[in-house]
Amino acid sequence: EYKALSQKLSVAGAVFLQPEDQGFDHQFLIKTILELNEIDKNQGISKAFGVATLNLDMSDDELEGLKGSGIIAAQFIMTAGDEKYEWDEAERLAWRINDLGWSVDLHMDGSDLHEVEQRLSSWPGYITLRHIGQFSRTKTLKQRGFKALTRLIDRDKVWVKLSAPYNSSRKGLIDDPEVIAIASALINWAPERMIWGTNWHHLEVTEEPPKDSDLFRIFCNWIPETSRRKMILNENPSILYGF
Repeated sequence: EYKALSQKLSVAGAVFLQPEDQGFDHQFLIKTILELNEIDKNQGISKAFGVATLNLDMSDDELEGLKGSGIIAAQFIMTAGDEKYEWDEAERLAWRINDLGWSVDLHMDGSDLHEVEQRLSSWPGYITLRHIGQFSRTKTLKQRGFKALTRLIDRDKVWVKLSAPYNSSRKGLIDDPEVIAIASALINWAPERMIWGTNWHHLEVTEEPPKDSDLFRIFCNWIPETSRRKMILNENPSILYGF
């Protein structure tokens, strides 16, 4: 199904996040990466990578093994109530994976960013935030969390995924004006630090899932300029993920 979606939307590369129900077991993620890269092995290139959830007790050899299997980042789930690590543990892990050239895929409510801004500024490497900053609690450009995000972007620390607008909407809409305002502000602030994501296959949606073509169309409506759209869709992920 994903291959069919990729052909429909002309998606040439993919970064898969490890499913949360897999815990610290990476076999499913690695199998997916290998299957998709099998298509392009004759060209000597990789078009699929992964973001893994890591056990704090993993050895250096285990981490190197994951890197060799196509893992390029680690997923830090730090949403209040669902934290995988304590913040001090997360910081130590961020330094460990930086030695592998990996970035941190940070899951937290953007409304709380100001509380950990200084901590995140001290971490090495890049940090990506999902779902347009994932402002779940407060949706205004004047909030402290949004201002902290813009400062972290300016410090060349944070990238933002322009994905799943329905997850940030109070009503689950794909074209919520509140979410569009945040997305537009971020795009105008630093288009060179934005990337796009499908968030396929929309498991958070309990009723009728949104159409991927509609989500992509809405994204294009946010960014009418072809050059800026190309930057976000092609050039930025090449810099961040090494496509």
